[in-house]
Formats: sequence, structure tokens, C-alpha cells
Amino acid sequence: SWLSHCKQMAESFGYDLSPLGDVDRVLEPVCVDIAASTQKLFEETMLAAVEAVSGMFTLAGMPMDTLCYSGGTALNCPTNSRLFAESPFQTIHITPHCDDSGLSLGAAQYLYHNVLDKPRREQSPKTIKEFPYLGFVYGEDVIGSALHAVREKIHVERLPDAARQAAQDLHDNKIIAWFEGRSEIGPRALGHRSLLANPKHADNWERMNQLKCREKWRPFAPAVLEEDANSYFRGHPDESPYMLYTAQVCTTDLPAITHVDGSSRIQTVTAETGGLFEVLKYFKELSGYAVVLNTSFNGPGEAIVEKPEEALDFLLGSNLDALYLDGYQITRRHQASI
Repeated sequence: SWLSHCKQMAESFGYDLSPLGDVDRVLEPVCVDIAASTQKLFEETMLAAVEAVSGMFTLAGMPMDTLCYSGGTALNCPTNSRLFAESPFQTIHITPHCDDSGLSLGAAQYLYHNVLDKPRREQSPKTIKEFPYLGFVYGEDVIGSALHAVREKIHVERLPDAARQAAQDLHDNKIIAWFEGRSEIGPRALGHRSLLANPKHADNWERMNQLKCREKWRPFAPAVLEEDANSYFRGHPDESPYMLYTAQVCTTDLPAITHVDGSSRIQTVTAETGGLFEVLKYFKELSGYAVVLNTSFNGPGEAIVEKPEEALDFLLGSNLDALYLDGYQITRRHQASI
């Protein structure tokens, strides 16, 4: 059979096939090589498909310079970066909810515009950058109730400038959670439900994986001020607000967000992102770098934190140094070190 032939060929090349299917041995050579080959094949297939689409429109007398695409495969950042660099399209547009989370929103939009015949409103670059933040708003009453429920276990301080203190914590090499306003749609943490750390310390890669109980090989992504992105990264679109492209890191000073191949999946941050913009500005003043490690605020096998009480549960059940919750700084009464 075809599978037997593949097995014989792999063994002839000297591969040990015993790690296949063993989640504890995913970094063995046969697993790594299969993963790399699969990624390479996917990239080449996508490039060929996109070139065919471009050629089809050109032959029809309707040349296009912008490609919009969605689906779970659009979360493959290395492929997106190759499309940006090598495809015939000048602009690649991918929404932050390109996974299954976009289906419900798409259905609602279809009904609103196509069935109810409501007109579309023109979108400005500003509203596009604000678009991901579609979650619920939690008022002071909800937040106050959540804090009151665990009042004996936490220290709470209402800060006049939470972003400044958060930046100081990061500069002091603490790992913090940043919870702000409406949560982001899609699977990427975009600064409203994020865990943040100082990217200049190499061990923060391992510390964050331990905090989230993730596999040790998993890399982390940076959030960077859009205006400063070219100081640290190259080969990326000028704007990457949804963390859907990789870039090459141009400095050795950011080891916690630099993958083994020198790449990094960047999020460019502007004022429309919210408080993370201020955190980055203050962190740059303190450290000289407008970059922080940014990963999703959730535990192992869990969805990204949505409610204030979920954020507090994470703080109380982990070694997180501090939680910033809509202007409050919250720590455990009996603080353990990470």
C-alpha cells in the first residue's frame, strides 16, 4: 500500500518512526520534518492558488490589487507573509475573526445587508483598527461585585494611570495581565485580554509557558508601537494590527519573542488599540524598547478570559504577578514568585 511504501522509504532514510503519535516526542526528527514539509507544501499551494486567482481576474479584464481571504488557514502567519511578499497582490486583507468565530458575525451581516437591505457604512482606517473589540462592556458595578467576592484574597488599588504602573512592572520583569474594556474577537490576544512580559529577558519565554502550562517549545509574539516596528523587525506589512504576519527580528535584544528561525509574529499597536498603546509608550521611556511580549490571557485548554471574575480566578490560581483590570491593579494577598 501507499502507506507501507512511505514507511519503508522513511526507514530507508534512517528515520526512527516510534515518536509518531506520541505527544511527548513531537520534537523528534521525524515529527519536525513532517511538520516542516507540510508547512512548505501548504505555502506553495496557497501561492499557486492566489496566483491563479489573480491571473483569472487579469484575463477577464478586471485586474485586482487587493486580496481578501478568510478561513482557519488564514491564521497561518508564515504563509500570509509569503503572500504579502511574493503574490501578485499589493494588499492582503485578513480579518481578525478569520477562524470559525467569524461565522456568526458573517451570518448576521448577511441578514442585515442582503435580507433586510440595510446599507453598508464606509469604514475609515481608524474604525478598522478598532474593529476587533466587540465583546461586552463590564461596568463598575460588575467589576466591583467581582472584586468584592474575593476581597479577602486580594490587594486592590485604583490607579490614576494604570498604564504607567503596568509599564513599570514590566520593566521590573514582572508578568502581568491586562484586561481592558471589550474583549477581542478571534483567537489572537490583541491587547484587551493579554498576558504581558518583558521581551528583553530570554527566560520569560519559559516563565510564560510555565504560567500558561503550555508546551515548552511554543513561541510568543510581540506587540510593538506601529511607528517603531521597523526599528526592530523587517519583512512585514507596515500595519499588522491583528497579529497575522511574521517578521524577521533585527536585534538580538528581544530573545523572549524571537523564534528559533529568527522570526516573530508581530502586532502593530496604535492609539486605536487602547491602553496597550500607553503601556508601550511608557515601557519605551523606561527601557528604550517599544516592544512587549503579548500572549492570550487564558489557562491551558481554556478560552481567552472574558469576564472580570474569570480574570480574578486566573490571578488567584496562578503565579501571575499582577492583574490590571480596567484601571485597577490587583495582586494576591499571599504573593508567590514565578
